[in-house]
Amino acid sequence: MNAEACPDLAAARDLLGPQAHWLATGASCVVFTNGPQVARLGLGTYARLRVQVQLQQALAGAGVPVARVLEAGALASGRAYSVEVRLHGDGGAPTGAGWADLGQALQALHALPHSGFGLLEDRPDRLKGQATSAAEGLLTRLSGGWPLTPAPLTEEPLVAAAPDLCAPLARREAALRALPAGRGVVSHTDLHAGQVLWRGGRLAGLLDFGDAAVGPVVWDSASLAFFHGWAASEAAGLPGGRDAALMGVLLAIHRARRARTAGQLARAVTFARMCLTRR
Repeated sequence: MNAEACPDLAAARDLLGPQAHWLATGASCVVFTNGPQVARLGLGTYARLRVQVQLQQALAGAGVPVARVLEAGALASGRAYSVEVRLHGDGGAPTGAGWADLGQALQALHALPHSGFGLLEDRPDRLKGQATSAAEGLLTRLSGGWPLTPAPLTEEPLVAAAPDLCAPLARREAALRALPAGRGVVSHTDLHAGQVLWRGGRLAGLLDFGDAAVGPVVWDSASLAFFHGWAASEAAGLPGGRDAALMGVLLAIHRARRARTAGQLARAVTFARMCLTRR
């Protein structure tokens, strides 16, 4: 790839210098690096760099290991960008203390002042959800369907894959509908392994806040459990109990609706079963 053939690379080299090269492309941005730094260039209407920068700066002030923002703004075209210090882990596994570090980092995120509900608006000045009610807020981040909309449970991919789940899910419909009640907290919502860096078993970096949303305090508990297991969520000291399990059910339904492979669908089914047996 060369700068003449790729306008994105040319813009990245303006920000990072001639050593900049492509690193990754995600749903909201394309990422370049020169080694010690990364530049993110927003992509389309889902580019959410302004709110990510705001969150990173707030969390850095609270002592959370997030990428330090060096520069942020808009290119001449109006396209959002940010330049950050590139964080590194050692590829090792977390210790119990590492999970506790992550729990403290998420608690700092949950404590940030905000208004509204749901996926955060992409703005630099304050944290505001896109929706005016908790129930509507869930629909800005999750993929809809039962029980968040009138869609029938029997048409859910999760139930199509595992029909025996239909009855226990139906018995929890009222509880699932009631779950969003309350003010909510700012949550990461997508705590897969690529979002967390470890060094020496301790937390070295919490990444990517593009899907941050205001929702139930147990959202990150369930997200961490989906990707790492309930033992990790408990080791992090995150809120648990019945509400965390119910949030896990909503995530399983969401993941099943988004599944593109048999393995992804099977993972959603397995997690749903785990959540339905928790108390």
